[in-house]
Amino acid sequence: MPDQEITIPERLYTWVDVDAHLEALAANKRWPRWLHECDAFWDGLEMTIAPGEPPEHALDWLSENFGFGSIVAHEGGSALQLDDVPGRSSTRLLPIRISHREPDTPRREPRWRERRIIQALGQPLPPPQSAFSGNVRIAALHSFKGGVGRTLHGVALADALAQRGERVLLVDADLEAPGITWMFAAQGRRVDFSYEDFLALLHSSEDGRPHDAVTLGAAYLPNQALDGVIVMPARRSLLNIAPPRLEPTDLLTPDRSMYYLTESLAELAHQLGVRTVLIDLRAGSSELAAPVLLDPRVQRVFVTTVSNQSLYGTIRTIRELGRRAPSRADDPASVAVITQFREQGHRELALEAAAQLRNVIAETLEPRLQDGEDRTVDSDLMLEPIFSVFQDRLLALPPSWEEVITLVRRQQLAEALSPLVDELIPPRELAFAEEAHATESLLGTAENDLPSLREALSDFAQRLAYAETANDTAFLPTESLRNLLISHRTEPPLCVVAGAKGSGKTFTQIQMCFRRTWKDYARDVGVENVTLDAPLAPVLVSKNLITSTVDRIHEIQSNASVSPEAEPASQLKLRDLITEALRSQLSDLQWRRIWLTCMAQAVGIDASPDDVEEKLADFARVNSRIFLIDGLEDLLQDFSRDDAQRRALRVLLVDTLDWLRSLRGRPLGLVIFVRRDLVQAAIRQNYGQFFARYSEYELKWNPTEALRLALWVAQRSGALPGLSSEEVASAKDQALSNLLLPLWGEKMGSPRSREARSEGWFLAALSDFNGQIQARDIVTFLKESAALSVPDHRWTDRLLVPAAMRKALVQCSKAKIEAISAESPRVGDLLKRLDSLPAEHKRIPFSPETVELSNEELEILSANGVVFREEDQYWIPEIFRHGLSFKATGRPKILAIANLVRQRNNLD
Repeated sequence: MPDQEITIPERLYTWVDVDAHLEALAANKRWPRWLHECDAFWDGLEMTIAPGEPPEHALDWLSENFGFGSIVAHEGGSALQLDDVPGRSSTRLLPIRISHREPDTPRREPRWRERRIIQALGQPLPPPQSAFSGNVRIAALHSFKGGVGRTLHGVALADALAQRGERVLLVDADLEAPGITWMFAAQGRRVDFSYEDFLALLHSSEDGRPHDAVTLGAAYLPNQALDGVIVMPARRSLLNIAPPRLEPTDLLTPDRSMYYLTESLAELAHQLGVRTVLIDLRAGSSELAAPVLLDPRVQRVFVTTVSNQSLYGTIRTIRELGRRAPSRADDPASVAVITQFREQGHRELALEAAAQLRNVIAETLEPRLQDGEDRTVDSDLMLEPIFSVFQDRLLALPPSWEEVITLVRRQQLAEALSPLVDELIPPRELAFAEEAHATESLLGTAENDLPSLREALSDFAQRLAYAETANDTAFLPTESLRNLLISHRTEPPLCVVAGAKGSGKTFTQIQMCFRRTWKDYARDVGVENVTLDAPLAPVLVSKNLITSTVDRIHEIQSNASVSPEAEPASQLKLRDLITEALRSQLSDLQWRRIWLTCMAQAVGIDASPDDVEEKLADFARVNSRIFLIDGLEDLLQDFSRDDAQRRALRVLLVDTLDWLRSLRGRPLGLVIFVRRDLVQAAIRQNYGQFFARYSEYELKWNPTEALRLALWVAQRSGALPGLSSEEVASAKDQALSNLLLPLWGEKMGSPRSREARSEGWFLAALSDFNGQIQARDIVTFLKESAALSVPDHRWTDRLLVPAAMRKALVQCSKAKIEAISAESPRVGDLLKRLDSLPAEHKRIPFSPETVELSNEELEILSANGVVFREEDQYWIPEIFRHGLSFKATGRPKILAIANLVRQRNNLD
């Protein structure tokens, strides 16, 4: 797409202005087919047109693009009028010479200034035909302006890779203002081989092969290694400040590859046993940087501040690279690093800069999707800019390499760069001995066994998808469960465990019941030193439990009864008690006694609202119980509009717990599992304070726990036969990622593809715009993707294949919409209205008028993570978009919004 509108130039002083305008017209595909070449010089303009084409057409085209009256008669021919002093009759002319010739195909080269102005300038440069030698990864850091932290972040990146065990070749290619070279020299290290030496040896090669440069470089560069980083300074001596004798563009001779420099660097790295090359380039639009930046196999890392000059110049550079050398499907994705901004004063500027950079990279550098292909989540992850906030200590750098590295580590600069570090580390080969035990086990499975393993995973996940139908006694301990037990080792809990629908409330209550006592539950969660051995007494449970689970719950109620002879009240009797109370106008006191009556009758105490407080108090003098309540949404289905239901719930959440706290010694506990939206409707005053009190027990799945749940489901299903529960529970960070490799592979494609990393894709695809991910969505995703993977025989290194994972997202989205509609009828009604829109209106972004929703209704959707507003437009996350069948009218902008939401969550 054109970078800017091409208009008639305001000033034409010399042939240089003419040449520049003709080049801009060619680059923006504004040349007619019959015009082959235009070359302006100080003495004239030469135009080459197709044989048989009248010269008058060429003159008319020039007049149209250079302005009326710009073509004048001159010495029997024509000339282009150049500007003169205002008011003076100009004699400054550029003669026009027109010739006819068939078009030739001159070689184009990776340089900013084209040698010939031809029609082909409207097309990208010819792409490389193969990958770099040895699958070496090359990344180049570039900035439009100096002083933005490019070199510092390059050093931090190299050190971070070395800290991960990678050998890195760090090249100081800034031949005019070398920074890394100064650090290396200040360290007192001798430079035996430099970038200038490498260029000179390449230039002197007669056969177009880099043999001498690679051989000599491989011989001397190992002596210049610092903690795993092999440094290639710009020059051997800093005493010489003269411009370089040779520039990278001097290597662009017809006998050599267009990408001779980068290919030679890859060969050198391969010879050194290095898998990653980092190049610190000259800032600005310099030919010193062009041959590297214009190779699409190089990962481009654009470093900029939020300053308008730096940001705008970077955007212009990206657009020009997109026109000349866009990325292809197998090329690494470009990355933007935003530096030197303060979170307090520059937050919005940084977020806006991130959106602009992501947008322009997607529009210009990224390969286009095929018709019907929806890879939004994949590309979304690949285009996320990196934030590196301003740090005062990094403003003035020490002189030597070692001091800079010490400072970089102390300030933890590499943490911000970790996504780029992950991307630059070459793919882990699954055959490596250090890979996880589970990986070896899966790869040892016969190929014809994979379908049965996938079926086992799908069947098990289907049983887990709804807690009401799950009867497995195993569960995955989460941070909120540990917090609940750690806070109540010796005293019964009196708390509210909130969570969205599908977060695991019912499942957690069932698993507690199955353990029968608080101490036994603590043992299975893995919390030590819990001495409280109180029986767990279920009061209310979900109406949708399967018969076998209901029978077990009744047995557990009997076990928790006051005596073997006492018969606990049935679920039907307790629900009838509450339903009848809802038909009456009860006070807060009366409602408290209703809830206490339910608790008393659930353990076989023959009590009524009139005497329940006395009988419970008498029971508590010699007994201890922990009551469990769930399934409130079954009883309070109209809570958003019914005052009685809201009052009943408020009394349970506040007054009933307070009464239990008033009992001396606090022998009775109560854990209430409730949907967060019900709490919000019931507690309208001091809502934030109420949630803060129980926030550490809320059922929320952070990214690590979401990944662990996915691994746990796969392990429990038997689909990962070599993996133990202990390994799942104890794995952290990289170990957890390694264990997930046999589930879904390292990437959403082959390990060497440019696809998104599988675990990042998984988290992004299932999260809403509040950054929330639910357990039920995870389990549903595993069920669907495993079932879709069964017939796929192409992928034998993983259980879930990429195509199946992408298709499963559609079903997960539909299930998500059903779940949130059941959880919140008001939200469900709004989603139904969106779903019923005609196809031509189901486009994002959308305006309120297009979907016929009020601002208040859109605020409700926003609070539930269904939409996100940017200016006057609204967006929908992937987990809802697919189920609602909304189409993307502007793919790059969708990526920008999805990442903008994540970045805002990260900076909040």
